[in-house]
Amino acid sequence: MIQLRAAREIEGLLDAACDVCIVGTGPAGSTLARELSGGGLRVVLLESGGLDRMESADALDAIVNVGRPRATQWAVRNRIVGGSSHTWGGRCAPFDTIDFEQRAWVPESGWPFQRDALDPYLERTAKYLGLAYGNHFSDARFWDLFGSQPAWSEPDPRMLLPFFWQFSRDDAEAYPFEYTRFGRKLDEKLGPNVTLISGATVVAIDVNGTGDRVQGVQVAAPDGAIVKLPARHVVLCAGGIENARLLLASDHQVPGGLGNRFDRVGRYLMDHLRGPVAHFDPHRSRALQRRFGRYTIEDRLFRGGLRLSPDVQRSRQLLNSAVWLGETLAPDDPGDAIRRILVGKPRAKDILTLTSNLPLLLRGCRDHFIARNGFPRKLSELSLECMVEQRPDPESRVMLSDQRDHLGSRLPLIDWRSHEDEGRTMRETARLVVSEFARLGLPVPELADWVREEAPIPLSFVDVAHPTGTTRMSDDAARGVVDARGQVHGIDGLFVTGSSVFPTGGHCNPTQMIVALAIRLADLLKVREQRDTVVSDLRTSPPVPGDLRVLVTGATGRIGRILVEDLQERGYAVRAVTSQPLTEAQPRTGRIEWRTFDFTADQDYAGLVHGCAAVMHLAAELGKQDRMQAINVEATRRLAEAAERDGVRAFCYMSTVSVYGSGRARTVTETAPVLTSSVDVKSEYWALDYVRAYGRTKLAGEEAIRRIASTLPYVILRPTVVVDLHNLIGLRDWSLSKRLFAAHRPSHHVYVRDVTDAAIWTMTRSLTGAWPAGEVQVFNLSDHEARDARIGDFMRRAFAISRDPRFRVIPMPALVDWLHDFLRNRTLPLRNPLWRMRFPNDRLRQAGYRHRYGMARARAMALDILRAETRERNRS
Repeated sequence: MIQLRAAREIEGLLDAACDVCIVGTGPAGSTLARELSGGGLRVVLLESGGLDRMESADALDAIVNVGRPRATQWAVRNRIVGGSSHTWGGRCAPFDTIDFEQRAWVPESGWPFQRDALDPYLERTAKYLGLAYGNHFSDARFWDLFGSQPAWSEPDPRMLLPFFWQFSRDDAEAYPFEYTRFGRKLDEKLGPNVTLISGATVVAIDVNGTGDRVQGVQVAAPDGAIVKLPARHVVLCAGGIENARLLLASDHQVPGGLGNRFDRVGRYLMDHLRGPVAHFDPHRSRALQRRFGRYTIEDRLFRGGLRLSPDVQRSRQLLNSAVWLGETLAPDDPGDAIRRILVGKPRAKDILTLTSNLPLLLRGCRDHFIARNGFPRKLSELSLECMVEQRPDPESRVMLSDQRDHLGSRLPLIDWRSHEDEGRTMRETARLVVSEFARLGLPVPELADWVREEAPIPLSFVDVAHPTGTTRMSDDAARGVVDARGQVHGIDGLFVTGSSVFPTGGHCNPTQMIVALAIRLADLLKVREQRDTVVSDLRTSPPVPGDLRVLVTGATGRIGRILVEDLQERGYAVRAVTSQPLTEAQPRTGRIEWRTFDFTADQDYAGLVHGCAAVMHLAAELGKQDRMQAINVEATRRLAEAAERDGVRAFCYMSTVSVYGSGRARTVTETAPVLTSSVDVKSEYWALDYVRAYGRTKLAGEEAIRRIASTLPYVILRPTVVVDLHNLIGLRDWSLSKRLFAAHRPSHHVYVRDVTDAAIWTMTRSLTGAWPAGEVQVFNLSDHEARDARIGDFMRRAFAISRDPRFRVIPMPALVDWLHDFLRNRTLPLRNPLWRMRFPNDRLRQAGYRHRYGMARARAMALDILRAETRERNRS
């Protein structure tokens, strides 16, 4: 990271070519940068603040407020690396389906796409937000993930529906429920193609003379000097207030600011009004607290509540809203004492607090570890909290004032407005809860005075730092600032992402939606890069020569058959090798040429590789130990020797993560220790004998390649568990014991078509001279797009769709599974079974590769197949 203090320090750097300039390092900007990290785009990530909060940077967040009272800006807006995630509350949930619909009673409602279009991106938010699940956890499907159905009656679904929020967790922190701070060690998560510069405040955006193409940004250093950064693409990720402020302030070339031809920039400012609508007696509501309180799944905290059903929204013309239990902690609540002790900052009275609350702590252990209800807190008050979406209003807006900050930029003039629609929705929601709780025999709250008296929303209900809608999305330039992709209407290359592009605000916190849209935009920018590269290549490079032949061994295997198809589709001739007898449908000559070759007996390796420009060596023996040395080691050696003699230009060897065995560390990169290939050391790999032998012999094949490598570049890919769609659906055929012990495990799945795509990508890199002859490139090939995605996650979703009992998941603590492995292997020192380990593919990403499909898409396709099966079964 570069800490900018004066403009002269980076003038040379900023004059360098930049493909993408990202403004802001909050959840949107940091996610976008990490998604683009390691690729071919040259990215500059600009942050106005530094690693720590500074008064001079915070002063730039000053506003002039002429509307409804707003929260103290210092508390909710953070000029710091990581943005406002520095002080956020970690609460995550996706918007509801109805939020995306055009609702006749909600003016200017409707998104330019539907909710399900964001499903694959929501899945991918999990790793950035520290979530157990990226999607399908917030409605009644939560109970399938939790592993049991509620034992109580639910409210009338025509009125109220269950809703669950999930809380972010940073596993790297000592305190078990510390939220993810996007700025923490951000620079360590960025590849060499991304430059992070702090202390760099963007004050304006430059466009070309006709105003239809972005050219870069103007950056103010802390000393006030301005320097220009040229960029092909600029993405504003500075939040709902600053995004609009920057567009409006960029009026030096286009009067009125950029994207403001129809005077839409800064309008439709929305936030969330939140506060108590009723109150409970905390001493008589213990069962209610368990029911609508906290839950834990896979060490992640969830919170239960209720939301207005779409039916009642339509029938009563209400906005969307949700309620949950609001807790005011007692002064001697032991939870804070436990947190201080865990982070190593105890206070003198903490021990007294714990001993005086021993019954609560004992009950808390039961609730947390057995019932998974979260840890109970000691309360002084218990309220019914309500949060409501706002009606889009063009008069609620961000403008520019005549006052200026110390860098000379005009301060935002904010006129945030509320409406009776919000107040009526909150009052109706409160009354519905009272009515339904009375019907169900639950403790009934006492309505707040303002609700009972039909009064307006109290002025004490200020914003909750969710500024939304000021650069709203619309396919119609006259009704919005950006299009469905996030590009400013009429200005090529200028994008905005974050909550400012939301047409409506929903009832829940926006951060997960912000991250999903950032991932979506990253994919768009990568597609643009690929398109531009293809166009450039077509202009400067010939197509694949018709005589460029690729040898594929193991061509009828799980990976090989897909690889042969992919190579053919891309114009390569293929020599497909199998150990199986050939059929009449497998031609012996032509663009695809099939050959039978027995790697334990046949000797003509020279004839096998002759005429091939590249070798893709997939053939391997997995099950029979007596054949592993011959096929996995000797055949690999002889094939590499033949490739060296014949002038082959690229060689790819499909290895396995089994070469690492059971590691001491849980995160395993390409430089981590590997097995002893020459002798079987059982303690190195907690696995069955044949699996250890497979890992050792595949490693020996790698070692043979390293000894031989001389005249051509070699690539060794170490994939995790390679799956096709039928393998995912086939999880239902697992035995009860396998489901019991394995469903909780991280899946380590990687989609087979991404494996073949990566193999072809590395081959083309070798053929074009990207890697020197004689060098061996080693890459983990994994797909951890959903943080620690579990096998059981897919099974629960499959069960929810199909109701097939074979997909039922039986909860099993990970510790029991680990102990089972340990007792079975009886080895010291203690190690991690392979299922506990992670195999990041950062090195492959840094080389420039991105998965073509991704496991989120593969799982979605498998679930679609199950839906079709279920519909067909129901019809019959």
